[in-house]
Amino acid sequence: MEKYEKLEKVGEGTYGKVYKAQDRATGQLVALKKTRLEMDEEGIPPTALREISLLRLLSQSVYVVRLLSVEQANKNGKPVLYLVFEFLDTDLKKFVDAYRKGPNPRPLPTNVIKNFLYQLCKGVAHCHSHGVLHRDLKPQNLLVDKEKGILKIADLGLGRAFTVPMKSYTHEIVTLWYRAPEVLLGSTHYSTGVDIWSVGCIFAEMVRRQALFPGCWELLLRSSGLE
Repeated sequence: MEKYEKLEKVGEGTYGKVYKAQDRATGQLVALKKTRLEMDEEGIPPTALREISLLRLLSQSVYVVRLLSVEQANKNGKPVLYLVFEFLDTDLKKFVDAYRKGPNPRPLPTNVIKNFLYQLCKGVAHCHSHGVLHRDLKPQNLLVDKEKGILKIADLGLGRAFTVPMKSYTHEIVTLWYRAPEVLLGSTHYSTGVDIWSVGCIFAEMVRRQALFPGCWELLLRSSGLE
């Protein structure tokens, strides 16, 4: 990965770390998503393969973050996979928090909410028109260019094609506040409505500047009998 200079770590999640980086030759800013390759008998984790395949399918849309390339490197003798994305300077969670916190709390401007909601709906419609459910829409997975007012869908690691049989994933450790009720209750048969529910929750959060349905993982399991 000599081609890129890492500038700072900008995020870390279940599936790896994300760095702001710069192309040494062109000066272009990019986001490097370093995927943990805990190699098993089947090789590269299916989550990484799924995200790559879905991004290649979907990222021609201006409403989905663009995958520029996939790079492989070695660190301490172990393989590391980097997904190279276009760089956007923040996400919707941080953007909303900037209005909610600080010395001058204020509502998001109505035109900003309308603009972001429009772009989110266009991005979701693009995914669905290509037979893909995102399944993990939340403010942290929506990247924002503050200067240009652009919003793009990111993080398709939990995405699924409609035609692929869906296994139970209720116990995955991910944010639950934007999940449709049928998903939270363990259903493995559902459709595009699960993403539309998330869109509604995100819309409400932009207006309210706080989550619509915050909840507790342990409490949910206990109340639904899924422990």
